[in-house]
Amino acid sequence: MRDAAPPEMKYLIGDMFESIVLFDNKAVSATYTPTADHKYKVNLTVSAVKRKADGQGAESDMPLNDLLDVGVFNGPKDHEKPLYLAKHRLTGKTTNLVIIVDEQPTRAGIDPYNKLIDRNPEDNVMNVSK
Repeated sequence: MRDAAPPEMKYLIGDMFESIVLFDNKAVSATYTPTADHKYKVNLTVSAVKRKADGQGAESDMPLNDLLDVGVFNGPKDHEKPLYLAKHRLTGKTTNLVIIVDEQPTRAGIDPYNKLIDRNPEDNVMNVSK
């Protein structure tokens, strides 16, 4: 499997199959402003921390250089439709993103479908305010 993975994805083999890797992902802030061309500019700030656990309860921070899902949604919670969903390479604890969507957003965040093992997955997505 490692040989078949593209170079930029090889780290996933170790993270998912050889180590215990935990994330602390969080949507920090999310606002939108309408644009002149009837779209919506979303300013999203996310936080991501990657840790390795040894199986005995000890954890140590790992460098973050990962592709993580970022999403912007429209509609009520649990019935929302994605307006934007893409992987972003995150390398620092806090990242500011600007995303343009076609419809008014209601929620936005990081790892919105909770694909990663996260200490508190409930804070990954938040309401977007004007």
